[in-house]
Amino acid sequence: MTAGQSGARAGARTPTDAGRWWLLLPAAGFGRRMRSETPKQYMTLAGRSVLDLTISRFISMPGLAGIVLVAAPDAPADAVKALDTGGVPVWLVAGGATRAESVCNGLAAFRERWTEMVPGDDMPDGLGEWVMVHDAARPCVRPDDVRRLVEAAVAPEGALLAARVRDTIKRVDARGRVAETVDRSALMHALTPQMFPVGVVLEALEAAIAAEREVTDESSALEQAGLFPRLVEAAADNLKITHPEDIAIAQAILRQQGVL
Repeated sequence: MTAGQSGARAGARTPTDAGRWWLLLPAAGFGRRMRSETPKQYMTLAGRSVLDLTISRFISMPGLAGIVLVAAPDAPADAVKALDTGGVPVWLVAGGATRAESVCNGLAAFRERWTEMVPGDDMPDGLGEWVMVHDAARPCVRPDDVRRLVEAAVAPEGALLAARVRDTIKRVDARGRVAETVDRSALMHALTPQMFPVGVVLEALEAAIAAEREVTDESSALEQAGLFPRLVEAAADNLKITHPEDIAIAQAILRQQGVL
């Protein structure tokens, strides 16, 4: 069965039709580029962990049914226990060796734990549900952009947030010289969250991993399966904390947004 065929049985054609959706946060990475012994998702900004701040952007969203947190086995227990989810249930899932494997593990929880998640549901594998995958280290995402993503997502291909490329882009040759200036008018930065029917994205990721194809985000797995998600233009300040200097930048953005 192809990803497109999965979409035909995905149940609700949109998250609004479904009336609920799930947030999946891959938080098993260490983030070596941060040059810190503390994984970036557990670093603190104004006394709150990055992960806690990220979750805070979603917990008041209409339709959010639960959070699947994909964490490393040695995740700081105190930091996880201290998360403020506003009463939204959280399921902990063990991460994998790569981000793609971690997301796949989290999605597989819909097959393994669906009866526990939604007792009496008529789709015991949970594959008719919608999931929103978001980087745990992106606390600056704007809730209005998330709402527009929910409104734009349609089965089977789903949708993702993206920001227009603003800088001049150069293609580089093997000697480190400019090969050409790339037309940026049709280029966008892929962001998260990205939203898809659970069955569609799980099948696409499993196929990509089995074929040992590179998967840089969930959308790229769907693209390899012949599906092309819709891009929803979003604010460019949806920063992914990656380098040490990003902590100060994220803190400034969150203060400007009135979060801190």
